[in-house]
Formats: sequence, structure tokens, C-alpha cells
Amino acid sequence: MRRRIFLRNSAITLTSLWPAQLMAASNQTRIRVITRGDDLGCARSLNRAVKECYEKGILKNCSVLAAAPYIEEAAKMLAKAKGLCFGLHCDLTSEWDNVRWKPVAPPEKVPSLIGKDGTLYQTNAEVWANAKADEALIELQAQLDRARKLGFNIKYADLHMGTVQRVPGLADKFGPWCRSQSIIDARGVGGRLPLSTKYGPDREKLGDYVEQLIAALKAAPDGEYLIVGHTAYDDAEIRNLGHPGYPGSAVANNLNWERLGFVDPRIVRFTKENGVQTIRYDETQAAKEQSKGFTQAKQKG
Repeated sequence: MRRRIFLRNSAITLTSLWPAQLMAASNQTRIRVITRGDDLGCARSLNRAVKECYEKGILKNCSVLAAAPYIEEAAKMLAKAKGLCFGLHCDLTSEWDNVRWKPVAPPEKVPSLIGKDGTLYQTNAEVWANAKADEALIELQAQLDRARKLGFNIKYADLHMGTVQRVPGLADKFGPWCRSQSIIDARGVGGRLPLSTKYGPDREKLGDYVEQLIAALKAAPDGEYLIVGHTAYDDAEIRNLGHPGYPGSAVANNLNWERLGFVDPRIVRFTKENGVQTIRYDETQAAKEQSKGFTQAKQKG
């Protein structure tokens, strides 16, 4: 692997290069980062923040919550955005106290996914105790169909709250389902950055998250990584979210910091000057390997 290059650590060596060589050295790609914003459609504040992070920041991927209340608004704002890679945020929970959503599939087809109030269960524990894998796949297919109908070109599928992984039998069915739909199974794609974020008693991020993110990128070996953020503004709408153990004030604080992690001028400048390439899921090596199986799945079907 090529040695990582930082201008501040290499000033003596680089001053001997011609200007063109200096520019090429400073922009060498040493790290590729999949930048992903989750929960599109969950809130209007979040929809606006995703748009900002894509247009002015480093966001390249966006995961769609097809069952969420503001997904149609999100489609009008972003579905035709060129350069933004959309994925299905596969969702079996409706986690907030004050904002709830129902399944996309007809309730009679997915009774094991629904709580007493007719919405998706609030916690993973409830889903894992009740959900049936076949009904979960019916719901995920309905979510994918809805997202596509709204105009999103879905390229990948990832997991909302990781719920899919522990529904009995569902994790094994998820990969084949993705292949049958010609979408990337995003599980395991992209490494984890050595991020040292600390949290307060209400799970609120402490310190300057942007500086923490930059420090993690500096410390990371050359390779391909994933940064996931839930982007929104610290406003009344987001402070209305929350659930036991995670109050709305902490949610708003965290989502605003995660927005800044994609659009703050410091992170934008750092990626440009230090050989960090932000990429889409369909630009990853994993995507290229998985796509070989898409044709085979279609032929078998």
C-alpha cells in the first residue's frame, strides 16, 4: 500500500517537487470513503439536510425509509438528483415515540410485524420476538416497490437498526433477495474508521464531531471505509423525536453534528487536500463482484 501523504507532515520533501508534481502528490487517493445518509423520509428537517449535504458537502449515498411519513416529499426533492446513489433502508421498526409509521404492505399480509397500534414495532426486541421471515420479505419487497414507484433508482439495500440480522431465518434470505432485485447487499461493505466519539448520559455526542472525524481519517490505514450519518438540523421537529433513553434534545444534537460531518467546510477541505475520495456504493469493489451474480439470478428466475 502506498504511504499516506499529508502536506503538513511532508513539507520538506514536497517543496523539492515541481508545482504539478506537488499537486498530484497532495491529491493522491489513499482512502476511499462511502459517505451515506440514512433515514430519508423520516422528517422534513432530515430531507432538507440530505439535500444540503449532497449539494454542498461530501454525501454520495442516501438510504430511503420507504414507509416513513415524508418520503413522497423527499422523492420530489431528490429522486432525480444526479450523482446521488440511493439505497433501500430496510426497515421493520418505527422507533420514535411521537412519529410513527405503518408497514407499506397490506396489514393482513404482515401481521407478525405490527404492534397493537397498527404501526411497526418500536423496538428490535419486539420484532425479534414476533416477526416471521417470510412476512418480513413481503414488507421489504413492498418498500422497494414503493421507493422505485416514487422515482428512486435503488442501487443497494442496507439495514435500519440492524433488525434484519436477528429475525430468525431472515439474514440468510436477505442476500438472495438482493440478488433477485439486482441491488447491492450493503452488509459488510466498507471498513470502520477508528472514530473516538464520546457520549453523555443521554447518548448525546460530546466534543467536536467534525474534528473527531478528521482525526479518524488521518489515523486510518489506506483502504475503503464507510461513514454513516443521520443528517438533520437542531430544530423543533427533530427535538420532537426521541424515545426512552434517547431524548429529543440528544437526537437533535447528534443529527446536527452528523449533518456537519458531511457539509462542514473543514471536512470538505480535508477530503480535497488529503487524498480522500468519497464514493458511491456502486463504485466499490464489492459492488462489482456482486453485480456478476445479478444476471445469473435473473436467468434462474
